[in-house]
Amino acid sequence: MRFENLEKTINKLDNDIEALRRVKQYLSNKDEINEISDLLNKERQVYADELYIGDAIAYSESLEIIKQLLNKELGKDEQVKLLEDIKETHGRKSPNVSKKSHGLNAWLKFLDIQCEWIENPNTDWSILIIKGFIPRNNN
Repeated sequence: MRFENLEKTINKLDNDIEALRRVKQYLSNKDEINEISDLLNKERQVYADELYIGDAIAYSESLEIIKQLLNKELGKDEQVKLLEDIKETHGRKSPNVSKKSHGLNAWLKFLDIQCEWIENPNTDWSILIIKGFIPRNNN
């Protein structure tokens, strides 16, 4: 994916910022820790801006893919393909790089897709039916 390195960089910065937040409770140089944390947050924001800059176009492209699947029962293979198509369109693994979830359900929620999951008793893979979407106005 074209933004894989950006994702890794942001995740590393998130971990560093969280570590600083934790150690601040135990160390006396809180001002210095806050200063470093602020610098890391600013650096993280630059990377995040770069990562998400193309989301409006990627959202539109993802919707075009999803519109073709409205009201169809999607099994495992179709779901895997949809997930890969969405990831490829956005150029990254997860919808929100700061969160650990990067599966199809996380992407569908991120894209404001209305869907229904139906348990399939014959397999451990649920059926997905995409019902619609909530269009975004300010992309």
